[in-house]
Amino acid sequence: MKRISATAGALAALAITSTPAAAASPSAQAGAQAKIYKPLTISKASDLDFGTIVIVGASFAAETVTVDTAGTVACGAGANLTCGGTPKAAKFHLVGSNNADVKVSSPQFDLTGPGTATLTVTPSSTSQVVNLGAAGNSTGIDVPLGASINVSSATPEGLYTGTWTVTADYQ
Repeated sequence: MKRISATAGALAALAITSTPAAAASPSAQAGAQAKIYKPLTISKASDLDFGTIVIVGASFAAETVTVDTAGTVACGAGANLTCGGTPKAAKFHLVGSNNADVKVSSPQFDLTGPGTATLTVTPSSTSQVVNLGAAGNSTGIDVPLGASINVSSATPEGLYTGTWTVTADYQ
C-alpha cells in the first residue's frame, strides 16, 4: 500500500505545481495596401462643334447629325440635311499620376436655341476608362469626345448653345 500512496502523493504534488495548458487562439492574416495619387485635373482643350447644318428637306422626321471623336461629321441618312462649317469633337485634357486609370464620364445635355427650342446632345461614349500613360503627371493626355443631335424639318433655325460637364475620377 505504501507504493500506491506514494504514487498517488506524487501525482497530487504534480497536479498542484503544474501550470494549466494554454488554450489555442486561432489567427488569420489580411494584406493591406494604399494607392497614393497626385491630384487629377481635367480641363477643356476644345469645344464640341456640329458645324453649320442646313435643313433642305421640306418635311421629314428627325435625322441624326454625328461628330465622331476625330471631328468627322455624318450628316443625316438622307438628302434632307447639308452639313458644312468646321465641325470638331470636344477634347478634354487630363493630368494626374503616371499610368493611372481614369474614368471619364460625359452625360447627355441640351443645347438651347431660339425661344424654348432645345436639341439633346447624346455623347458617343457616356463612360470610358483611359490610362494616363508614362507622362501622366507632366504632359497628361487628351480625351476626344464625339456626340450626336437629332434635327427635323420642324427644328427652329438659329444658334444652339450649351455646356457639357465632363468629370474624371481615378479608378
